[in-house]
Amino acid sequence: MTHTNKNDSSSSGYAKTDVKIIGFGNKYRSDDGIGIRVVEELGKLDSFRNIDIIDGGTSGTDLIFLVKDCRKIIIIDAIDAGQDVGDVVNIKVDDVEEFIKSDFKSLSLHDLNLADILKLIKALKIDADISIIGVKPKKMDFGDRLSPEIEKKIPEIISLLKKETGI
Repeated sequence: MTHTNKNDSSSSGYAKTDVKIIGFGNKYRSDDGIGIRVVEELGKLDSFRNIDIIDGGTSGTDLIFLVKDCRKIIIIDAIDAGQDVGDVVNIKVDDVEEFIKSDFKSLSLHDLNLADILKLIKALKIDADISIIGVKPKKMDFGDRLSPEIEKKIPEIISLLKKETGI
């Protein structure tokens, strides 16, 4: 897991430690790397300099430790929630139960299912506003590049992140 450290003055209304954007995925499995690619792009943008941006790799269990003492968490991941390939979804933690019933699948948190981790967070009564921005991948083959259809979704995801964080 890699943190992108930013300076501490805040323009978003949140203190730096109040908001975390975490990208999950395997950047060597084509579109599964979407979360990692998005956090790499965010690291280049001045508008996100006051947000804690984290490369979560493929370790979903780390999420439990990251949400402690944090008011807002936004997860970026390759997700199959029944949408079409390339479609972006924004799921709130309170809606997870509904997505679980519809066979919602996270494709990159290999050590634990994302839905199970979110249930555990709720069971532990961790009070964080958690949302998941996901895109359904086209391919999951070995490779270090996103498919063009998924690559072109990065600006849409960044726009959603700006809306979620108030930037």
